[in-house]
Amino acid sequence: MSKLAAAACVVVLGGMGASAQAGPTARLGITGALSDAGAPGKNEIGPMIAVGLRAGPFVGELEWSYLSFFDPDTTPSGVQRLGVSLRADLFRTYATHCMFRYACTRASSVWGEIGAGERFGQWILDAQHIAPANDHQPEAHVALGIELDNQLEPMRNGWQLGVRFAVAPRGYDSASACRGGDTCTMPTSTLGNNGGYDGSVLVEWMFLFGE
Repeated sequence: MSKLAAAACVVVLGGMGASAQAGPTARLGITGALSDAGAPGKNEIGPMIAVGLRAGPFVGELEWSYLSFFDPDTTPSGVQRLGVSLRADLFRTYATHCMFRYACTRASSVWGEIGAGERFGQWILDAQHIAPANDHQPEAHVALGIELDNQLEPMRNGWQLGVRFAVAPRGYDSASACRGGDTCTMPTSTLGNNGGYDGSVLVEWMFLFGE
């Protein structure tokens, strides 16, 4: 899934290169889960970094986040996410009025995003159970948010607030996620969860730098 999304980003950006000047861009901030069916009861919050290229209203990015930064109850490597995304301005406005010759460079945008990635690591739910069942878990997402930036050419520095909706294959499996041997039983909330998908909702607060 991640390789397919990466290839899509390359193709789209390559096609746009002829009609729009591309430039590097980066984001730095924090992300946290409002809810995550794959990590019940966990404090899923941590830093997030993304780097990419902008071509007109489109941005292709490679992103990394440390989801278990504030919750050490995980396997030794923690829970991290590495992925790719394609973001686009859906609506953008520019400041048309200045106040005492200040605030003349404001711009605001509503943006949408699609992407895919891989989560690494597992949450320790209790003394006998971990989730997901495997330490590599594919994920797909869509996101929507707002951006306020300084509208200075060629730079576009500012901040973003977004909400991400992600889905991943359901990660509970009594054979691989149960750590207590033959007598181990899964929590009631996870019984019958083999197959299907788990959803999560995350909030992102990011500072934006670049073109």
